[in-house]
Amino acid sequence: MTAAKKKKKYYWRDYLYIVPAVVMIGVFFISSIFYTLHLSFFEWDGFSEKIFVGFQNYINLFQDQNFLISVMNTLIWVVLSMVTSVLVPLVIAIMITRSSAITLFKNVFYFPTAISATVGGMIMATLLSTYGLPQIFAWLGHPELARDWLAIPYVNTFIMILTGVWQGIGLNMLLFISGIKNIDTAPIEAAQIEGASGLKMYTKVILPMLKPTIIVVLLMALVNSFKVFDSIWVMTKGGPYRTSETLALTMYEESFIYNRFGSGAAVAVVLTIVILVVSYFNVRNTFKED
Repeated sequence: MTAAKKKKKYYWRDYLYIVPAVVMIGVFFISSIFYTLHLSFFEWDGFSEKIFVGFQNYINLFQDQNFLISVMNTLIWVVLSMVTSVLVPLVIAIMITRSSAITLFKNVFYFPTAISATVGGMIMATLLSTYGLPQIFAWLGHPELARDWLAIPYVNTFIMILTGVWQGIGLNMLLFISGIKNIDTAPIEAAQIEGASGLKMYTKVILPMLKPTIIVVLLMALVNSFKVFDSIWVMTKGGPYRTSETLALTMYEESFIYNRFGSGAAVAVVLTIVILVVSYFNVRNTFKED
């Protein structure tokens, strides 16, 4: 056997290592996508025979006020999560990078990330219940604040977004700290010679060099905000009156609460298309600028 044929033989053998992963993805992921798309054109309760309805599930969705509220809430989650998930951890990272107690601060801020979103949601729901912080405000002479804040439409959405940001601060902070420490010091020293300092140093020199890290954090926040489910389910279950639902929660309720699997599949398809389109333009613009 010649050296070229022997090399080719081993080259194809290498692909055998990824065959199990490819099979798993094909069976449980790609096939699920096509089945969900197929199911979105049917009316089905999970038990009786499927009834083909064409695009009627999609038409019904965009005529449903609850779905439109869910879309609005999802957009609010996306915008606010992307902004706060960058600004808050970045400011904290800048403040503690040169601190002598940086290890302590890392542990403190990373702790919320170590717990699951379900546990974080339960903690926040307990703190904001009528027996938590609202009761303390009542004792301090502010009875107007002694109410269940998670039962107030749209206020609860902002509270849940802050909860998500609180749990994501640790990981994003570590990413920014790593990015700051890996910055080339030559441009910073040159800027200092030119007289740059303080805010001007960060906005003109450091932040542009942190762009790859910022992009990673933005994309993570983008994907997480679209698929957020567990914290909302624990804290409000989409209430009151379905006013705090997001698309992921609507998809779950349509499928497994109301047994409208065709409608739930349609929501899943819409959510997937939105994520793909938004992610595509973000990634394309990022590489185009680079």
